[in-house]
Amino acid sequence: MTTIELTRKEVYDLVWSNTLSKLSHEYALSTEGIKKLCKEFEIPIPENGYWSKFKYNKKVRIKKLNNSFKGENKISLPIREVGNSVNIDQKPLTILTKQIESDPKAPLIVPEKLIKPDILIQNTKEIHSKRKKEPYYRDEKIDRIGIYVEEVNYNRALLIMDTFIKLLRYRGHSFKRDRNNRGPHIIIKEIEFPFQIREVQKRIPPVKQYDTSTFAPTGILLIKIGESYRAIEWKDGRIKLENQLAKIVAKLELEADKEVLWKEECRLHAIQRAEEEKIEKEFKARKEKEIVKTKKLFSDAEKFDKATIYRNFIVAAEQKAINENILTEQLKDWIKWANEKADWFDPFINKEDELLNDNDREEFHKPKQSSNYYRF
Repeated sequence: MTTIELTRKEVYDLVWSNTLSKLSHEYALSTEGIKKLCKEFEIPIPENGYWSKFKYNKKVRIKKLNNSFKGENKISLPIREVGNSVNIDQKPLTILTKQIESDPKAPLIVPEKLIKPDILIQNTKEIHSKRKKEPYYRDEKIDRIGIYVEEVNYNRALLIMDTFIKLLRYRGHSFKRDRNNRGPHIIIKEIEFPFQIREVQKRIPPVKQYDTSTFAPTGILLIKIGESYRAIEWKDGRIKLENQLAKIVAKLELEADKEVLWKEECRLHAIQRAEEEKIEKEFKARKEKEIVKTKKLFSDAEKFDKATIYRNFIVAAEQKAINENILTEQLKDWIKWANEKADWFDPFINKEDELLNDNDREEFHKPKQSSNYYRF
């Protein structure tokens, strides 16, 4: 969209020399949008009744521009293109609806009779005709549209849905069944929308106390998109359903965009969560490994300390025997055996022993404490 850059003074001159509605025809802003813009840049605008007084040469009050404004002095205004009724300050739904309505090739007009009906409408019409003869006729292999209206309104519902489907196809959307083989559903950017058209029913309270309520057709048609609490409905009112098709399609496209964005956010969140879990798992594994290594360090230090005590004891025993001249062959064998046990227990040597193993070493290092029970 082409834009023009003006100063605050130039915009001030515009709003005091043209009505807001005229400016809205020249620039792609609504009158409310122009008011908000002027408020943002502290540009005064004519009060209500100003232009009527000005037209008949009555006395008017012109507000002066505040020259002490500290904000930006340049203002960008979007120029309205010929035939384009979209205002950039409007809601996305309004903008997209106007874009669809301004497309001369878009099939928006509901005809008085079916002209080259869509295949879904052909199937729906064919099954409806067969059900007039066979009320319980079903053919789950044929895709058809859900139309729940009185017979007098059936043709109108067909015409509306035919135009609706053609408009959706024109906008590049398609139809298919879901993974449970239900449908067909509207497919917009891979987002599925169940849809149907039905007639609004009026509840009639029972006349007698224990009778049930009855429902009467109203002739008001309603298009329902989606299911359960997420369903959106459009119905006849001040604007007939035939003239709401562009708005319905625009709403669906915006909802699909939101759903796509939400799914992408979920995907990114899942990736982030998986990465966090991976980091957490790796940290936990490192921590567990570190605990094992640390425990082994402390355990080996204690074992070495004990092995040193054992060797000191053996040396002392041998020295005592020498001093007392009682170093017998039997005692020499014991000293040899004791040194082998110290070598087996020493973490630096870890000498193999035919009768002992690693579990026995831990048992000698930290013997299990037996529980004491009172016995009576």
